[in-house]
Amino acid sequence: MEGAELKRVEIPDWICYERFENELILLDPTTWNYYRLDSYGGVLWEKLCSLKGDVEALKRWVGEHFDGDPRQMQSDIDRFVKQLIESGLLLLPSDLDRVQGK
Repeated sequence: MEGAELKRVEIPDWICYERFENELILLDPTTWNYYRLDSYGGVLWEKLCSLKGDVEALKRWVGEHFDGDPRQMQSDIDRFVKQLIESGLLLLPSDLDRVQGK
């Protein structure tokens, strides 16, 4: 994954999330670990879910709705997505079948 551009991720159907005030709380019931995303991270998570894991579409959407250096925003999104993958909240498409035991 290092150095590779992420275009798509899978959102495991077992990950639960709920908005609480300005944060998004995520739960992985397979580990009982809770995660907290700030308001910006919560917006990114919810948009990524609505885009069915399309990271490229998320980058385009952020570029259209937020001001900033486009390259920096794309880099920030890549880092955000990679952190979620490392935490087990997102999966690479190649990992989904393995995790589901297929």
